[in-house]
Amino acid sequence: MSEIKNAVALSDTHLGMDISYLYAKDPNDPKYLKNRAALLELLKNLGPQDELIFNGDILDLSLAGHDEIFRDLKALFALFSEAGPYKRIIYIPGNHDHHFWRELGEEAYIDGKISQGEDPPGHKLYPHCFVDEHFSSDDPELPCKIILTYLWPKNKPMPEIVVKYPHHLVCVTSGGREENYYLFTHGHFLEDMFKPVNYLIEPARIEELEAFNNMWLEAIDYDLGHAGRLSERIRELVNDYQKGGKEARETIKKIKKEIYNNLKKMLKLKWPKTCLLKWVLSFVVNNIPTEKKSGLFKVAINEKLKEDIADYIKKYILQRYVKGKARDYHFPGDGDIPTPFTFIFGHTHRPVRGEDVKDAKVIIDGKIYPLANTGGWLRTDGAGQTNGENAGVLVVDQTGFRWESLEGKLE
Repeated sequence: MSEIKNAVALSDTHLGMDISYLYAKDPNDPKYLKNRAALLELLKNLGPQDELIFNGDILDLSLAGHDEIFRDLKALFALFSEAGPYKRIIYIPGNHDHHFWRELGEEAYIDGKISQGEDPPGHKLYPHCFVDEHFSSDDPELPCKIILTYLWPKNKPMPEIVVKYPHHLVCVTSGGREENYYLFTHGHFLEDMFKPVNYLIEPARIEELEAFNNMWLEAIDYDLGHAGRLSERIRELVNDYQKGGKEARETIKKIKKEIYNNLKKMLKLKWPKTCLLKWVLSFVVNNIPTEKKSGLFKVAINEKLKEDIADYIKKYILQRYVKGKARDYHFPGDGDIPTPFTFIFGHTHRPVRGEDVKDAKVIIDGKIYPLANTGGWLRTDGAGQTNGENAGVLVVDQTGFRWESLEGKLE
């Protein structure tokens, strides 16, 4: 747990994607320069911070190329080096940059252990290595170097860079010595599409939730995005999906036709089996959503999302961080996780603000847990608008938390 006075948090920049407001392919592009200047001005106005928290999906490892991803991150680090300063950068991977976490864990727990003459963990322990661990650039015993450190400007003092997953707890003490707690997590496991194995067997612990659904996070969400010709099709579908229903439907029809012809040829099907194949494919296609209908993306907060958050907190946080285990998960003392806390998530790209703030809370065992979101930086999130209505930073300090928007200041 971090004990801090203040922090700024953001998420879902999806660096490497050309629909990101922070896409830096052409550093002289007027739109990029305007967006960079707007964020820099906001950060400078906020001043020095104890922590800068990246709450997931900062890198779009699912679809973008690594060259563009790390070019954009290098440009973003240059921006942050001009603001702040920041004592510490906390990076919490999300579903789109989960592969970065897997690679770092493997370097530390397998390659690193072997290089130091130690045995790597066995199969019973290995899945646990990817939950509630943290890696710091200031750790002299870390057997590998965090690749992010290479991207910070060489001529600027580099803050400590910490990569941890899936939670980050901070404590802010107000002027009256009242302690307020904030728990950050990306939030992809709040959405049903990122926990498909749960329909077979419901994970009992967060280690199981991670391990059971790693098949989706890695094979589907990462590997298919870099699978040659298949990757091109996925990109085409995703791009059309972002534009709206009509384009996505046309793309899905083309894919259906190609699948039908390939299966018919490979299986040497003839009537009536070809008719059955057409019916099956049509049924599947007709049930694929071609518009953003997920409750996670339509509004900042709704009852379904609040129910999922409450279940997640009860099952995967309150039952995990308990007396006797706290030290194992980097919490001070030997007691339960301090409650209540403000639950801060990303993933939905929808910051909670305005009238939604008073209803953004869940009640567990009589305690109120406020909810907040760290926003999103994609131009496609505003129903055709591109004015940055979901972009900004969440500020946490001794006065509480608040959303600082860049609406109307981005292109």
